[in-house]
This record gives sequence, structure tokens and C-alpha cells, in this order.
Amino acid sequence: MSASIAMDHMYQVRKITDITTQKCRIDISTLRQLEVKPASYAVISMESTEYICQVWPTQHLGTGIEVGTAVKKHTDVKKEKTCKIKPLNVVPGKSVSVSLVVTKAEDVRAYRRMTTESAQNVADICRGLLYKTCISSHFVVDKENCTLAKLHGISLILIDKVSDDNYCVVDNTTYITVKAIQSREHYLQKQATVETIPLGGLDKVSKELCEFIRLSFSEKSTANSILRLPKGVLLRGPPGTGKTSLVRNVCMKCNAFIISVNGPEVFGSRSGETEENIKKVFEKAFLMSEEGPCVVFLDEIDSLCPKRGNSDDTNDTRSTSVFLSYLDKIHDYKNIAVIGATNRPAALDPSLRRPGRLDREIMINVPTLSQRKEILNHQCAELRVDSGLELEVIAQMTNGYVGADLMSLCHEAAFRAMSSLQSSFTEDKVTDPPLITTKHFKEALTKVMPSTQKGSPCTTDFDPVHWDDIGGLEEAKLQIQQAVEWPMKYPEAFHRMGLPSPRGVLLYGPPGCCKTTLVKAVATSSNATFLSLSGAQLFSPYVGDSEKLISEVFQRARAGAPTLIFLDEIDSIIGKRADGTAQRGVQERVLSTLLNEMDGIGIRLDEKTDSVQTGDDGLVRDQANKSVLVVAATNRPDMLDEALTRPGRLDRSLYIPPPDTQGRLEILKVCTKTMPVKDIDLSVVATKTENYTGADLKNLCREAALLALTENLACDVVTEQHLNTALMVVKPSLTPSLLKKYKCCSEEKKLFVL
Repeated sequence: MSASIAMDHMYQVRKITDITTQKCRIDISTLRQLEVKPASYAVISMESTEYICQVWPTQHLGTGIEVGTAVKKHTDVKKEKTCKIKPLNVVPGKSVSVSLVVTKAEDVRAYRRMTTESAQNVADICRGLLYKTCISSHFVVDKENCTLAKLHGISLILIDKVSDDNYCVVDNTTYITVKAIQSREHYLQKQATVETIPLGGLDKVSKELCEFIRLSFSEKSTANSILRLPKGVLLRGPPGTGKTSLVRNVCMKCNAFIISVNGPEVFGSRSGETEENIKKVFEKAFLMSEEGPCVVFLDEIDSLCPKRGNSDDTNDTRSTSVFLSYLDKIHDYKNIAVIGATNRPAALDPSLRRPGRLDREIMINVPTLSQRKEILNHQCAELRVDSGLELEVIAQMTNGYVGADLMSLCHEAAFRAMSSLQSSFTEDKVTDPPLITTKHFKEALTKVMPSTQKGSPCTTDFDPVHWDDIGGLEEAKLQIQQAVEWPMKYPEAFHRMGLPSPRGVLLYGPPGCCKTTLVKAVATSSNATFLSLSGAQLFSPYVGDSEKLISEVFQRARAGAPTLIFLDEIDSIIGKRADGTAQRGVQERVLSTLLNEMDGIGIRLDEKTDSVQTGDDGLVRDQANKSVLVVAATNRPDMLDEALTRPGRLDRSLYIPPPDTQGRLEILKVCTKTMPVKDIDLSVVATKTENYTGADLKNLCREAALLALTENLACDVVTEQHLNTALMVVKPSLTPSLLKKYKCCSEEKKLFVL
């Protein structure tokens, strides 16, 4: 028979401060209601914990109970918020099997070296500590504040098994068997109740790391006794991809004790303190490995083992040397492995990465589309999201976002949803959290930017431009969609037809014909990362800075693939290489670097952050490098070097002509969409604006509106008279000679089709 007490305002259920007691004090009225006899034993269940207590009446509680926490058991199942009391039938204990948790790890080694006589003494000590205590299988007896337990260094007693699996009381005749001994630190880390964060998209890397750790902890077989098992692995990848969380997750799966080491914890101010701290870390690892598998996790290992010779700091050199010596020693111990994590592998000392120390290197790339969708699914599992939430669309819009960015994005979307319904939250009425919709995620995207693009001078923010916002140029739109948008949105179709993805597109034509606007439109429609580079950003008075910036731009582009790199006014950035043996200028060096990056030669393996995918045939394909497209715009195509415009680099050259009569009519409709007009025949205006570009037509409409306001500030309409007057002010920027020049250039250019 069991009774339950609801945990509400009527009953106050609390734990006794003295955790060494097993008593449970209940007020007399409640005790009569439950029909539990005083001095009897009972199991009290509260949420996910069970306590074995001896019930005693009291008059000082009013309405409530105090629970002793000396003997308890945690369960994984979360129960209701009720306090259940179940009376027990207790018998004297015959035999009990226990495990000890000692305070210091050094005591584990001493206890394991005990003789048979000493082991019997330990069993007698345990019997004394458990005397008159009611216990059962899988319960824990806390003896941390017991004076006798402190003298023997015992912190907890784990009840493994009780005879007949009943509830019993230990007396002088109970036979105690000590099965195992472990340190308190080792026990608490295994019993940590912190929920493991699900790592979406890292299943393959997690499996590989688990196999490595299990191989490191395995014994050498007789047939392969000469083999040297790997003991070290290096995780590298951009910040926020989940390296630290992955290590903790894998260690929990492999039931391994983890020792985390950071730079500030190791380095000391006085001479020799750093080496002493490193020695303590590895001595602790060697000691904990005697209890079971142990992993030494060197987070931000580039700060612990920097490259020697690049710095005058002797402290860095000594720390690197000491770490290398201990990495050579771990092969003499079993149940130990070393894992290092860094986002700057080029800053590590080369001797650290040789076989025998950090044997393997695992690259954690920026998540791909499918991995981003999986991460979003994990993050949204605990949120109240709308049933119509389009995670596929959100995943396509988050190119270059790492796991930490996607987590922040989900939180920002939740905040947006809460702020939109903030007025509905009152003190008297509690409402459910609002549903998170696709709209909230799109609003959050304006606030959360990818970590791979932070700090880049080429990341620009522009208002989205849609194809309907561009009037005319239907043929040019189709060509640029085929060259830029289709390979990014439909890569399967191109792969099926055997079509290679273009590396670059050149847009050339007269000024003002919306070349830049077309690039913004294709970047908006394809949801690609947009990086813009101009001559003012590129050129530097320091030798080598321009080439370094080019490499950095392509590195960030590969991390955020698919990416559009827009080189506006490319003729001002790079030009034709001069003949002869004259000294090379900065433009020629920039051109050489750009050509190497477009060909894929400039990719440094230590800084490689793009996504590598494996196809169904088992072959590894570098998708991100092919998803980086260079779009250049110029009104001086004759100033470009032939090596840049050849197939394989700027594959297609698209001429953006000035608008014809129909195109000018479409542009005028777009420009007057938000302008109040009256009695204006736009087709007549289109015939009058020969040689006008799109920029000229937009300026024409603006000038007509200003003329209307000049006549009367209260005017709310633009008439045909205002437009005719503006035609006398705004002149066309194109001339027949200039158009003839571009026409000849377009005829000489070869248009390369896919």
C-alpha cells in the first residue's frame, strides 16, 4: 500500500540539511492521514529520486515533511511532482555487495594493492559505516560528512546487490563484499545529469572519433604485438562547428573520464610553473587511467603548443617541448588517449602533428545543406514551432552558418516570436509560448550572421533585389540565370547531363545598364553568400597585403559555399599584363593570385574549411570549391587580360545592352510603381528616351517628382508636363559612337555556352 502527497501549498516537502541522517520527520496530522507507523521504514519518491527513510513524528513542521537524503537512488524517468510514500517490510541483511567511492584518486591505488587481510578490514569498516542502515540494490549511501568515513577516505558507498533483492537493515551478522573502488571525481563525472546536446550533422565524425578512442584503449593482440596503437588525434575546423561538444559527447558514449586542459590553466608567471602544471595534468591522467578509460582534451591546442621559432617567448617554447615529451610517454600506458582541438592548425608546431603523437587529423567542415537541416531539426525539437515551418527553406538561406550560429538563430527566432506577443503576457493570465514561424526565422537572419564571415571587409549588406524589380533585359536575365543561378539551384541536373559548373561570369556593357543590380538579383534568388570586392578595399601600401586579401576572400567564400564573389569595376582591380621585362606591379601580382585561386591552386590545406562530400559511388567530391562563382562587371572589357577571360576562369561573357523601347517601358513602369502619376502615357515617354540607360530613366522620374514638389509642396501627383520638363534637364548618357564601340566589342567576344 502506498500513499501520495501533492507538492502544493498545503504540504511543504524539503530535504534535511544534515545529509548523513536517514530520518524522515512528518507532522502528526499527516502521519495519521497516511497510516504509517512511527519508526518504520518507507521509500519516499520525489520526482526522479527515491529515498529510504525511517519515519518519525514531529510537532514543529505544521503541515509538511522533512526527508533525509542519506540513502537515495536516481532514476532516469521523470515522475510527476508528487511525493509518494511506500511502507517497507524490512528484514536483517544476510549479504551485501558494495562499491566504494573514495575522496582522493591516490587512495584508489592504495586500496587496490591491499592484501586479503586488509581487504577484510575494509569490509569490516563498511559494515560499521552501514550499521543500522536500511538499504537496497542500486541505492547510494552518502558518508561525506561522517567522521569515521573521513578517517578512511570514504565518500560514498554504492549498494550493488542485496541478498534476495529485498530491503534490509545491516547488522553485525551481515556479510559485506567490496567489489570495486573508484575515486569521487571519476564517479561524479560519470553520474553527471547534464543532458547531452544533440549534435546534428556530425554522426560520421562522431563514429570515426569513437572508433579511434576504442582502438586507443584496446590491448595489443599477440599476432600484432609489434603494432603501435594510435594515442592522439587532432580535431580542426572553423570556430563553432562543435569540436568541444563533440569530444564531450563521444567521451560520454565511450564511458571515458575526460580531463580538459586550457591555456590559462597551464601557464604560470614564475619560472618553471608552466612545466609543473603540465606535469600535474598528465600525472593525474596516468592515475585516472588506472580506474578506466581516460581522455586528455587539449582545447585550443594552438595556444598550448605554438610553433617554436616564431616567438621570442621562451615560455611557449618550454610548454611545447614538455607537451611533446609527455605525448611520447603515453604509449607506455593503457586506457589513455589525447585529443587536441584547434581552429588554427597552421599555428601548431610541426613536430606535434607527426605520427606517434597526434597520429590522426579529423576535419570538421562547415555544415552542408543536409547537415544544417539536421541541426535545425534538433534545435527546434524543444521549441514550439508552427506546423508549417519550412526548415528546408531556412537551411538553404543559411550558407556558411556553423552549429553555434544555427543555435543562436533558433534562439533569436524564439525571442522574435515572444516579442511579437509580448502584449498578451499579463501577471494575472499565463499564456502558452507563441509559435515560431518561418517569418520569425527570416527576421532573425537579419540579426545573426555566419561566424565564417565575421570580420571580413568583403561582407556587404544589401536590400534584396527580385527579378520583377528589374525592367526589360529579358534575354540578359535568362543568360545570367543559366550561368549563375541554375548551377547553384539545380546541381543534380548539371551532374546528370555532365555539364561542368562555371567558374566565373563577366558582365560588360555601358555604364548605368544595371550590371550590379543583376548580380544582386541573382544573389537574392539563389540564396547564395554574397561577397563584394572593390579596388579601394583591395589595394594596400604594404607589399603582399592585396594578395593576402584575395586568398582570404576565397577562403571565406569556400566556407560559405555556395558563394558569389562580385568584382565590380574589375578593370580598376586588375588589367592587362604589360609586355617586356618591366618590374611587375601590384595589379599583376593580384591578377596572378586571382588566377591561382580560381583554378583551385591557392587552397592551403591547413586553412581548408569547405565541405567535402562523398557520393554514392564512394568517391570524395569537393562540392564547395565548385560552388564558388566569380562574377565580374566592367564597362572596359578591352582592358582585361586574356588569361582571365579564357574558358575555365571567366567562362561566359555576357553583354548587357542598353534597354530598347520595350525595355525602357518596363523600366518606367517599375520606376513609377511607387510614384503617384496622372495622365502619363509611358509608351510615348519610352519612344522619346532613345539612348537612355536604366539609371537615366530612374533619374528622369526622380527629377519629374522634384519638379512637381518645386511647383507646390502640397502636390500629390506627377503629370505629363513635369515629365516633359524633366526630359529637357536629364540628358542621355549614351552616344551613338559609344554604342558602336560596345557593339564591335561584343562581336569580337566569343560567347561560351555551357
